[in-house]
Amino acid sequence: MGQPCVIVRRSADEAHANGSPDLSKTLDHCTRTNIVLVLVLTCLLASPTHAQAQDPAVFYIGGAALAAVVPGFLFDLPQPDSERSFIKTSLGRFDAIDRENMALDFLVAYQPGITWHRMKPLIGMAGNSDGTVYAWASVAHDFHFAERLVVNVNTGPAVYIAGDRGKSLGSAGALRSGFEVGYRFGGGARFTTSFHHMSHGKLLNPELNPGTEVVAVNLSWPLH
Repeated sequence: MGQPCVIVRRSADEAHANGSPDLSKTLDHCTRTNIVLVLVLTCLLASPTHAQAQDPAVFYIGGAALAAVVPGFLFDLPQPDSERSFIKTSLGRFDAIDRENMALDFLVAYQPGITWHRMKPLIGMAGNSDGTVYAWASVAHDFHFAERLVVNVNTGPAVYIAGDRGKSLGSAGALRSGFEVGYRFGGGARFTTSFHHMSHGKLLNPELNPGTEVVAVNLSWPLH
């Protein structure tokens, strides 16, 4: 699968020396295609089959991620906030799907104005009314359907500490994945709704992996 890109890369170098831009564009397209394939394969390999069957939320998030990320990479769609930093606050419902340990969830996150191949880092921490706290570091991707409608998908490892009345996930380590959909104001601020899932896919504890979901409303403010 990698051989055609190697050939294109060599040809692109030669074309660059001759001042021809066409093969460089082909190289850029090839690079984006390879990144998409790696992302898709990583998502498939990182989600154990049993965890997928146990948590339908994995399918929902995966579908939203593919629908938003793949077109962005393949067609190099605009990302007007690629160099903009954000502070985000949110209020949500913890364990909103299972409703075994429902609680109010409060979140603060920071997204630096750094973009690499359309992906941006995202770090945050949250706590809820049953004493549970967790923090995460993710990679995120923005997909702008129009000037005002934006979708953000993100995934990454999380550290989870359940409170005395909180829900045990079977491990202090988890994968937090989800998406946001909402409105982008003219100055860059965003008002979104979000859905996130946390679990470890029985990789860290084969006996216990209940997973949990958080549904929230979010307000993101640009810092510059």
